[in-house]
Amino acid sequence: MWKSLFSQIWNQRRANVWIWAELMIVVVLLWYGIDLVYNYEGAACQPKGYDTEHVYDITVNIKPILKHDSVMMSRSQDYIKQIYSLISHYPGVEEACYYYGSIPYTNNIMSEGYAPHSDSTHVSGCYIRYVNSSYFKVFRLKPVTGKFNATRWRASEYPMPALMSVALCDSIFHNPAAIGQTCFNPYFIGSKSPVTNYRVMAILPQHKLGDYERYEPFIYLPLSDDDMGWWMHFAVRVSPDAVSGFAGRFLNDMQPKLAIGPYYLYEVHSYSDMKEAYDLEQGTVNYLNATYSILSFFMFNVFLTILGTFWFRTRKRRSEIGLRMALGSSRRDIFRYYVSEGVLLLLLAAIPAFIISFNIRVADLTVHTLMEVTRGRFLFCFIAAVAVLALTILLGIWFPARRAMRIQPAEALHED
Repeated sequence: MWKSLFSQIWNQRRANVWIWAELMIVVVLLWYGIDLVYNYEGAACQPKGYDTEHVYDITVNIKPILKHDSVMMSRSQDYIKQIYSLISHYPGVEEACYYYGSIPYTNNIMSEGYAPHSDSTHVSGCYIRYVNSSYFKVFRLKPVTGKFNATRWRASEYPMPALMSVALCDSIFHNPAAIGQTCFNPYFIGSKSPVTNYRVMAILPQHKLGDYERYEPFIYLPLSDDDMGWWMHFAVRVSPDAVSGFAGRFLNDMQPKLAIGPYYLYEVHSYSDMKEAYDLEQGTVNYLNATYSILSFFMFNVFLTILGTFWFRTRKRRSEIGLRMALGSSRRDIFRYYVSEGVLLLLLAAIPAFIISFNIRVADLTVHTLMEVTRGRFLFCFIAAVAVLALTILLGIWFPARRAMRIQPAEALHED
């Protein structure tokens, strides 16, 4: 059968060469478009390293008129503890925590640098969060190596316990599982209270601040009572049955209750709402909508072009189909033959298309702002492009071939 297919393609080479060239160009363009989508959607499908589903961010602020009241502000820690207790016991709240530093889905980021004691010049920058021990329950953070010990999660410990992402641990110690290793912050050496020693308690999975972002080095440090202030965020994990309308209920119920000392309840947002707002603010949504609109228009034209080409090609060979039936071929065999011919023509075009696409990848002309250009990514996107065209060819052959197979053999011989 394959020998017959090659002979058929070669005998009709004048017509097939244009189809072959068209398929080769379309495969390259379609691969590039799929690769572009993969750069964004592949990044969005990657886990952030922590779970924000059913988690709400609660922000309290200080009344401007009381901001400089030294007497009242001296008791800020007591006020914050009261606020935290009220938030923790609100109906529907499963777990509560407080933290500050790099906030997901915002431009509020905090970064530091850390170096191993063996090489003080090797400073690795990272994002940082100061958190209390219940933070890891709220965001369901599970170490990939080591074990989190809540009883030792105190800023007064020396060396201070730290949880690092895999990327940061590997960057500092050249070992992604350096449990028990110590490092220091060179920027604190000249300060009045240099807290320069940190011990790795556990290693966390890869981290990033947003869905459409790359993984970044991350570190978590314990939050001391002295750091409890107005810039702090509270986060709560809400039970699934209480999620609906939670933000509105909490705001109405707790606004008067959380007006303690100089503090007042500022806003309540779910992390899903924060993600949508952040993507809009960053222009990600508009960019993706424009990209998908252009790609959809391109793929629609590709579909019509390839479908029309093989539709016309199969319809033109109506007499040949009838003749094959007259010679004893079944409808299934005829359909399989023409589909195999179309797919073989596609595979022949895919060989030079693969070489062209590979050279485009090697020349670094693809979009890889969020995802690394790997062999797996290249092969997946190229196979997807070929599969889409194979399906289009199948549709372009199926309907006209099915209609042509209804012809009577005698009629086909008469037409021929």
